[in-house]
Amino acid sequence: WNLLDLVCDVVVPLDEQLRIMDEAPRFAAMVMSQGKKVKGMRLQEFMPREEDQESLARCARAITSDSTQGTAPRVLHVRLRDSLGSMIRVELFCVPVSTIVGRSHYVGIRE
Repeated sequence: WNLLDLVCDVVVPLDEQLRIMDEAPRFAAMVMSQGKKVKGMRLQEFMPREEDQESLARCARAITSDSTQGTAPRVLHVRLRDSLGSMIRVELFCVPVSTIVGRSHYVGIRE
């Protein structure tokens, strides 16, 4: 994920259900959450377009089930909605992570 930090504006750790695993203050600032906690929210809650939500879910399933890909990131182009209702076009870089407690993902976000 250190490489993601270099090329992305924000890096967000997600669990298997694509829920944000920590407070993610940089992501909260990006979507102008205005004091609202983002920990525990599904990343798709910030995606107003259903096709973007489905793309992220498909990507997460594909990278966790495809053992031949290793940890190569997959890239998606999606739109996020901030707290003011503005759309933000972003690139998502999805990287799988395996730990003792299970699988998760790091998602790098670049405007």
